Amino acid sequence: MWVSAKSAGSRLVVLVAATSLVATLAVGCTGREAPKAVGEHTAQAHAGSPTVLSVAGVTVRLPEGAVVEGTAAKLTVSDADGLPEVPDGISVIGHSVSVEVPGGIAKPATVTFPASAEIADQSLHPVVVWQDSAGGWRWAPTTYDVDQRTVSAEVDHFSLGFLGGIDVKKWASDRWNSFRNYITGRAGVAQPRCGDEAAARTGGIEVTSGSGDRVKWCFGIHSGRRVLKIANNTRTYLQMTYPASWKVIDGASVSFDAGTAARAIGAAVSIPRGTAARIVDGGDTLTLAVPAGASGRVTTETSVVAWLVSGIAFGIETYAAVAKAAGSTLEKEAKSAVDRFAVLLGATGQAASELDVLKSCLKGGKGLLKLDSAKVAWDVLELAWGCVPAYMKSQLEDVKIFAVGVILSMVGSLVGAILTAVHLLVTGARDLWDHIASLGGKSDAIYNITIADPSVSEPMTSAALVAYIKAGKKANTSAYAEGAYGPDQPYYPSPGRLLFTTPSGNMMCVLSGSNKTDAGISCYIEDFSFKLPPRNCGNIAYVPNIIGVSRKDGPSQGICTGGVPFQFYSNKIPYGSSIIDGPVGCRSGQPFLACADLTTGQGFVVNRKMFRMYGR
Repeated sequence: MWVSAKSAGSRLVVLVAATSLVATLAVGCTGREAPKAVGEHTAQAHAGSPTVLSVAGVTVRLPEGAVVEGTAAKLTVSDADGLPEVPDGISVIGHSVSVEVPGGIAKPATVTFPASAEIADQSLHPVVVWQDSAGGWRWAPTTYDVDQRTVSAEVDHFSLGFLGGIDVKKWASDRWNSFRNYITGRAGVAQPRCGDEAAARTGGIEVTSGSGDRVKWCFGIHSGRRVLKIANNTRTYLQMTYPASWKVIDGASVSFDAGTAARAIGAAVSIPRGTAARIVDGGDTLTLAVPAGASGRVTTETSVVAWLVSGIAFGIETYAAVAKAAGSTLEKEAKSAVDRFAVLLGATGQAASELDVLKSCLKGGKGLLKLDSAKVAWDVLELAWGCVPAYMKSQLEDVKIFAVGVILSMVGSLVGAILTAVHLLVTGARDLWDHIASLGGKSDAIYNITIADPSVSEPMTSAALVAYIKAGKKANTSAYAEGAYGPDQPYYPSPGRLLFTTPSGNMMCVLSGSNKTDAGISCYIEDFSFKLPPRNCGNIAYVPNIIGVSRKDGPSQGICTGGVPFQFYSNKIPYGSSIIDGPVGCRSGQPFLACADLTTGQGFVVNRKMFRMYGR
């Protein structure tokens, strides 16, 4: 692997790279003894022919015109033990070489080494490591001739170099350990601090949350308004979904709009209407302004988009680590590309077009909407990692280094091989999905923070019920005149009806007030613990969790129906708002939903734990 054909013959180009442990080293005073020379060869350049130097199986070939005629070139092959400290992760194979040519060379020259047995049996993959003009190490474009068992590289200047061997399996193992820590570890984020938390809870405001340590939060007062700060204590990206009326006021954290990020990389995202969502980096904090009198819920989870971004981020960090081994210039530019990735995810217009290569590569993942199984998680990861080399090449192809195209191919080939090997290890780790789903088994899979005003008690009489509904903030009914039968289907008008969903998403309702002789309300409740009576509907289905009120039957529990009774998916109505359609209306509240015929007083209040009817 990492080998591609160079010609119809048996010369093969080995595209190789180095591990994240490889450091760029400046050659200086190391305190080591000078390397012991194995042999030397000096030759003068002649017009019309190349200049060839050879010592101990190492050959240097200067093409015709590379040096001025009569120039003396000198090749020295030395004991590798005398080299300055070489980068970690690369084994020195054979001897070191140095070439001296007064005045330098006008054309690239070729340095050829004998291949070792470890290269021949693919235990190690070869890369020629050369000293740059600043004294650091960098790669040279490397070619492995299988038949001749030689490794050659082109160099644009002469200095010190050696043939290195790379143990790809070890690098993959190192990156696997890094990935496992990335998924299972914690960012160690500090507990957020909010001012005057007691004042924020004035009036009986209650704040509850899920269990575990993946999220840390506080609720208090900042600049005279209530704020909720949510810190991502994982190392990966998480999606935080919150009521659309709550505004982000902290621009210092690394977070970006989930919809914008999804469009930038061609992914799919499902964000309930009436909410907004941001992708928040590990260790960062999102600060939200909570409007006065508002209640709602923030949901934190590993969505498909968050997981995809996490996978890409790990992949490009792996690429940057390998690029570091390829030379200091490429290392610097690769680090800039890593930092720029997060910026581009939140960008629009021309800046976002830099992600087009990634977007095109990721188009196969558009059908993935929910991270609900290990298979989906691994598929997303494989997709993300497979796209990293092409994306990073698009970001780095203008870097000013010798043979940049070949070097990027070498880096990309090794990154692909490393990530492929890591993916195989990931799919074989049976416990890793549990860590992804609950991030270490220490948290709920979905972490909710709920702000609620429990001070409102349920009405005692039908008259009080009607008064309570009429006292709510009147909703603009034009925003609730359409709906859909499925979560991913488009909304379309529903003539003669108003449709809404509660902020929690647990109840969906339809109001039919245009027919005053048979006006009514029907609500579907998804999650509840109160008991509903059984009912015999004959050959048609009984739907026990649809409740309602009508002028004909009054309040009722459960219906008999032969199909889907109404569009379940619709816009969310804020807590404290009332929606009225002719003689019927509902008021959305954190403690309960209240609905009634405003003329007769018949109606109901309902939440997850109770259902109470009025006027029956």
